[in-house]
Amino acid sequence: MIDILTELTDSPPFKSIFALQELEALTPTLLEQLSSEERRELESFHNEKRKREFASSRRLLRQLAGEWGVPGEAFIVSKNELGNPFAETSSSRFEASIAHTDRVVFGGLSSSEPIGIDVEPLDRNVSDRVRARMMHPVERRNGLDIPTIRLWTIKEAYVKLRGQGLRLNMNEVCVQREGAEFIVDLDSNNRAKVCSFAYREHWLAIAFYQ
Repeated sequence: MIDILTELTDSPPFKSIFALQELEALTPTLLEQLSSEERRELESFHNEKRKREFASSRRLLRQLAGEWGVPGEAFIVSKNELGNPFAETSSSRFEASIAHTDRVVFGGLSSSEPIGIDVEPLDRNVSDRVRARMMHPVERRNGLDIPTIRLWTIKEAYVKLRGQGLRLNMNEVCVQREGAEFIVDLDSNNRAKVCSFAYREHWLAIAFYQ
């Protein structure tokens, strides 16, 4: 069942919607939700879990669009040249972001501004060696003391916001805590905010430009 996050206290200052749901089985009902192009892409995957992630995420984005009154058949999900998702109708474009775990899919839509999201289980173990590799020198110096997997989701959401994928290493991302907020400065006039919170046994992160 789709679980729309309706009470985000630090939600982005633009029209946006987010939801979390369990990965779905590849039923005929789910497959009917996909466009012909999406079905072709689905068949290119050989891993069953990857197929479930793909189909579940496309259905979730269409459900989110439906919350805004956008008919599913008119809502086309595509990828840009870097592989980042977005969606279009005949008259509108939406920014989108998707994240998965072994059990859930987390999706977000924005009516105008780019977003980046991530999700990981609260109890996922990450080694100290991985933490050392992903820490920025300023984070070490300032003693950024949060669970490693939470920091991972914050940085991953920011990387997705930037849309640079593997070209941006996590140790290049400097996360600073300002009260209850997490900030990544791009330059003196531009910064990104990352909402980070625990929900249904997962860390969720939502990044957007301020």
